[in-house]
Amino acid sequence: MSSRDLKRIALLLPNTDTILETDLQISLPSNIIIHTARMQLDEVGKEAEKRMVDEELPRAVSALKHITNFDGAVFGCTSASAVYGEEGLSRISRELEDGLDCPATNAFSAVLSEIRYFKARRIGLLTPYTSEVNKFFTETLDRFGISCGACHGLGISDDTRIARVEPQEIMEAAKQLEHELKKQDLLLLSCTNLRAAEIRNAIGKMLELPVITSNQAIINWILSAV
Repeated sequence: MSSRDLKRIALLLPNTDTILETDLQISLPSNIIIHTARMQLDEVGKEAEKRMVDEELPRAVSALKHITNFDGAVFGCTSASAVYGEEGLSRISRELEDGLDCPATNAFSAVLSEIRYFKARRIGLLTPYTSEVNKFFTETLDRFGISCGACHGLGISDDTRIARVEPQEIMEAAKQLEHELKKQDLLLLSCTNLRAAEIRNAIGKMLELPVITSNQAIINWILSAV
C-alpha cells in the first residue's frame, strides 16, 4: 500500500473514551488511519461538556493542526455535540473544518444523518446518560423535528463506568422498553463510549426495527468522506 492510498482522519474525543477507537479499528479498512487528540472530560454532564467544548476542543484542534493533511475530522462525543443545541453543532464542525482544513462532523450530526436516512420522525432512545443529559439531548433532537417516543438512561455520569457497561445490560434495558420501542420508527443507542455495536443487531432483531449507534454513524460518515 502506497502513501497515496492512505486516508487520514482526525479524531477528537474525551480522554475517558476507549470504545470509539476500538470500534473504528475493528470496522474501518486498514488504509484509513486515525490520528487522535484527547479532550479532558470531568464527567458526562452539562457543565463539564460545555467546558470540554469551550476549552478542550480548541486545544485539541491546535494539537492536530498542521501535523498532516487530513481527509476528514470527527468530534467524537455525542452528548457534548448537542450540549449547545443546534448552534453548537455548527460551531463544533466549523471549528474543525477551519482549524484542520478538511470536511468535518460531530457525533450528533452523524447520528442525525442516519436518522434522516431512515426518514424517522419518532424514535426510541437508550443512553447511559443521566436525566439532565437526556433532557438537553432530546431537546436538540426536537429542534430537527425528531421526537423521542420512548427514552431511557442508565443514569451514569462517570464516563469510565459507561465503557464498562456490558452489552447484555443494554439488551436488558431494551427488553424492559420493548413494548414502547416497537411503536417507534427506529432505536438510537447513543454514546461513543458505550459498547452498543456488539449488541445492535440482536436488539434490532428483537424489536424488528432499525437500530442506530453513535459509533456506526461515525463509521458511515468516515467511509463517505474518504
